[in-house]
Amino acid sequence: MSRSSLPLSLTFCILLGGCATTGVQPVNPQVVAKISSIPKTMAMVVLYRESNFYGSALRPTVVLNGNDLVNIGNGRVFVSAIPPGHYVFEMDDRKSGTEVDLKPGQAVYMKVELVQGFWKGGGRLLQVAPEQGAFEAKRLEPVDSREIENPSFQ
Repeated sequence: MSRSSLPLSLTFCILLGGCATTGVQPVNPQVVAKISSIPKTMAMVVLYRESNFYGSALRPTVVLNGNDLVNIGNGRVFVSAIPPGHYVFEMDDRKSGTEVDLKPGQAVYMKVELVQGFWKGGGRLLQVAPEQGAFEAKRLEPVDSREIENPSFQ
């Protein structure tokens, strides 16, 4: 290796090292405590959005049975007990959602992803497997109570 290529090689290695991923985030004890506190006579709903630089200022709204439920910010999770029954969860633009029949002790995990729009971004709601949802949601921060639109879920 020539003398002139050594600084270039070192610079390349430093830049490449800066691109390395940081490992899995640790579990958030607040979220784990909230999940553990849900009574077995109730169902549990977990709505979350992973942390991402893209669209970090957006807070898409999740709607429950036609009424605004919660604004999901970047890297946030909403965990709540909900009476067993039939529910329709969808995004505020009504372009994505899911219908679920929840039983006592059952949990449903839904992930909010951002979708690019012409003037503004919107959200897409995806129901995910409980194993995946639990793994991802436990590593996020709880939503601020001011973001919960439905007072019965505060």
